[in-house]
Amino acid sequence: MARLEPHRHMQLNESQSLATLASNDGTEGKARACQQLAIVGGAAAVPALAGLLGDEKLASHARSGLENISDPLAGAALIKALPSLDGHLLAGAVTSLGVRRETAAVAELQSLIDDPKRGAAEPALAALGQIASDQALVIILKILNTGPAGLRVPAAQAALTATERVDPESKAKLFKAVSSADVPAHVKSAASL
Repeated sequence: MARLEPHRHMQLNESQSLATLASNDGTEGKARACQQLAIVGGAAAVPALAGLLGDEKLASHARSGLENISDPLAGAALIKALPSLDGHLLAGAVTSLGVRRETAAVAELQSLIDDPKRGAAEPALAALGQIASDQALVIILKILNTGPAGLRVPAAQAALTATERVDPESKAKLFKAVSSADVPAHVKSAASL
């Protein structure tokens, strides 16, 4: 009787996962393939995952794969998909850009903040807080100081998130901006902790 190598059946393989995504396999199998691509996927996996960003059942799994692929093509695919997405699918892609700390997305995120009809201003601000680049901080501070009243608290939260990713001087500037902003007292108090 032939003996199986331990865990050989669980070996992850990019090409097998891509074949599953291209097949008629059901949602569960494709979701598992996306999860595997989050571990073993590279640039070759990006187009297949990007093609699922508009799929109600598989988008979150596809985004997880793209979040974990270090190749810049993964971030570019998320950015490219933004104009074609709406609602929670758009919010999810925006959140993934924040998770990736995708500095190339800052201009697109600002566009979402500036266009209330898209409904993704708050996730875009949160993503900018995670990205915390100089350009992202300028946008956050502008919204915090002079932006629409409904976006000031999300901007304050983005600024507080950014404090975890910046140098001490920028951190102090962000804390000061939040504590002097027109936001509720409990939000200001978070800047003094």
